[in-house]
Amino acid sequence: MTRLGDVVETVVDCEHKTAPIDPDGDYFAVGTPAMSGFVIDYGEARRISRQTFESWTRRLTPRRGDLLLAREAPVGPVVMIPDSENVAPGQRTVLLRPQPRTVNSTFLYYALKAPVTQRALRERAAGSTVAHLNVADLRDFVFPFPFPSMETQDSVTEVLGILDDRISANNRAVEILDELASSLVAQLTLDASVRCLAEFASVTMGTSPKGESMNEVGLGVPFFQGTRDFGVRTPNCRVFTTAPTRMANFGDVLLSVRAPVGSINRAQEECCIGRGLASITVPHGGNAVLLHVLQQASRQWEPYESTGTVFGSIGRKDLEMIEVPWPDSDELVRLTPVIDALENRLMAADRESRTLAALRDTLLPALVSGRLSVRDAEAAVSEVV
Repeated sequence: MTRLGDVVETVVDCEHKTAPIDPDGDYFAVGTPAMSGFVIDYGEARRISRQTFESWTRRLTPRRGDLLLAREAPVGPVVMIPDSENVAPGQRTVLLRPQPRTVNSTFLYYALKAPVTQRALRERAAGSTVAHLNVADLRDFVFPFPFPSMETQDSVTEVLGILDDRISANNRAVEILDELASSLVAQLTLDASVRCLAEFASVTMGTSPKGESMNEVGLGVPFFQGTRDFGVRTPNCRVFTTAPTRMANFGDVLLSVRAPVGSINRAQEECCIGRGLASITVPHGGNAVLLHVLQQASRQWEPYESTGTVFGSIGRKDLEMIEVPWPDSDELVRLTPVIDALENRLMAADRESRTLAALRDTLLPALVSGRLSVRDAEAAVSEVV
């Protein structure tokens, strides 16, 4: 088996304090909130100055090919240092510098984010009050599979890179389609009358099923507690219930009614919704339009970010009285097919990315264990790309 400490030159812990924000800075402190999905979410990273960057990286300046690994809250997410090399380790992360004579840095990235490795990291971190790994734990961490030769590593990363390139292209298409749909809705509702949500849509507030009905093995119907369970339009994590309560239908707009209030998504299948969600639907079509209208109504949620309780929330009556610009029936009939078409293309690209990501994560352990040859993997990839 392969020990992490044997394939990295060094493991450098982060600064144990929060980096000061510089709104005009050209650098970023990337902590665990910005590492979801194994890519850097710059919207969640802290923008910092060059001076802060140099201070936060004085023990080791990050360079292309280095990796950031989350060691706490949660344990496991990993990202690569970008070509711009303007990323510093945020709180609860460590900086890894791969040993170039023993490991391909991209292969190490794939090996760390493989589902079997992620499970092993979480298991090693379990047992303390707050699950975490320290630097010594990480150096001693043993991968659940042996690393192959450098030649095989290079071949594996080339095959998996084809999938990642296609996923990246799809993700960019999703962003463009989402921005285009949002822009069209904004333009065509600019002069629309402002109406209360209850005037043209119906609202269903979620309520959680009994805990004993919950499972992760696919029994019953999908259950979602909040929009953080979702990716762009489709689910990230799946929990099921055999005793569903309040339901949302395919295409309904899902809105977070507990902190963070106002987070938006859509149901891609019939599902059960918990107390953290409301399902909103336009009876005669227009849910895709409503999605973007509500996304653009961000200031409407500000009064509910804190309502005197620990967490902000919005009740049904207040939600139904939210005012948004809404097109008249004739304009809605013209607008809906256009936005629906963009949404369908967006969701198709997102679904393909998830399929390719699942294939990538399946191929990796099979490739490194020798159960699958690189040639067979290339054949599998060629069938879907």
